Amino acid sequence: MQSRRYSVTVRGRLSGRFDSAFPGVSVEPRRGQTHLVTEPFDQAQLHGLLNRVRDFGFDLIAVEEVPVDHSVVGHG
Repeated sequence: MQSRRYSVTVRGRLSGRFDSAFPGVSVEPRRGQTHLVTEPFDQAQLHGLLNRVRDFGFDLIAVEEVPVDHSVVGHG
């Protein structure tokens, strides 16, 4: 199964203390909401992330696929 990057948007600004609660995800607080942007995830990992969002009781606003920049994959 192909891995993809996702942005999961939840209502509210999550603090940095949630960084460790979402491995493989960058927590990006914005005005009134937070974007959880994944590393390349497969569907099972995405469902796990959504389950964690539910378990924390966060209001889910959106789930969007984010284009992967293949020019940086494997470099560095």
